[in-house]
Amino acid sequence: MDWQSVLETALGSVLGVIAGWLITARYARRGSQELRREAERLRQLTLKLIRILAAADQIEVSEWDPETDEPSSWPVGIEAKILYNVEAPTPLWKRLWRRVFGG
Repeated sequence: MDWQSVLETALGSVLGVIAGWLITARYARRGSQELRREAERLRQLTLKLIRILAAADQIEVSEWDPETDEPSSWPVGIEAKILYNVEAPTPLWKRLWRRVFGG
């Protein structure tokens, strides 16, 4: 048994574990920051949507937080009618099949 090769293997393993941990920590931190930014953007969009829906009388915001100017509660009690057809069009291949073979 060559002690030098054992030592080199152990040192290489330790360095590999440390390098792997550093790389993982960097990407985890970067991903976490991206998620925080995306969550803040979604929060801002949600607040805009709430303001738009409240202005259009689709929802009623019962309380606004005076410090943050954000809604505290918004019960949805107004029904909205769907004014358009939501059915998907028949695919082209199905229309051609019906034309050729009937049905």
